[in-house]
Amino acid sequence: MSEINFFDRMGILLFWGSDSTLLDHLALRLTAPLAWVPFFLTLLYIVLHNHSNKRERLVCLAAVCVTLALSAGVCNLIVKPLVCRVRPCNVPELREMFHVVKGYAENNYSFFSSHSANYTALATFFILLVRHKVMTAVMVCLALINMWTRLYLGQHYLSDICVGMLWGIVSGYIGWRVYKKYSHQEREITEFAPTGFLLPDINLAAVVFVSTLFLVMLL
Repeated sequence: MSEINFFDRMGILLFWGSDSTLLDHLALRLTAPLAWVPFFLTLLYIVLHNHSNKRERLVCLAAVCVTLALSAGVCNLIVKPLVCRVRPCNVPELREMFHVVKGYAENNYSFFSSHSANYTALATFFILLVRHKVMTAVMVCLALINMWTRLYLGQHYLSDICVGMLWGIVSGYIGWRVYKKYSHQEREITEFAPTGFLLPDINLAAVVFVSTLFLVMLL
């Protein structure tokens, strides 16, 4: 651990593992994209329901694809193979010192975190797209929860998470700019939803998000 810089050392000490069975369960479940499928489908519904025609829907979906292709592609296809940083959970010295939850340890590289990049990119895109405080809160919580799971499970150092978050913000902004450039839909501006997205749809995203957390705790 002496070879790890102070920033990453503090991240390991603060976030990696605990003696809590509940937190172990939550981290393992919430780090899996499968747990978030209902929420992802809700975002898809919001995109389809809040665009007036097929062209606008396709533009928005294409922009989401650009966002995720940038965040995941640069991370997994370029940076990780170049840096080749071993995940903390796979460092023998650290495995002996910290709690590896049920032996969970991915074998690919650590820098930077694709979970952090992808969820932050998605959050940034939808925050800019919808521009409503409820959606902003939900998307920020989604990104932060997934960052926490990666630290808790020892899959990443804190620097992996922070760089992934920064790249995710850049990717989400680029994706949103693509959407703005090619979308021509005129929206009705209201006091409660200034971008024209329907308030019941925004609230639905919050309900599905909270429901997902409760279900993961119960199951």
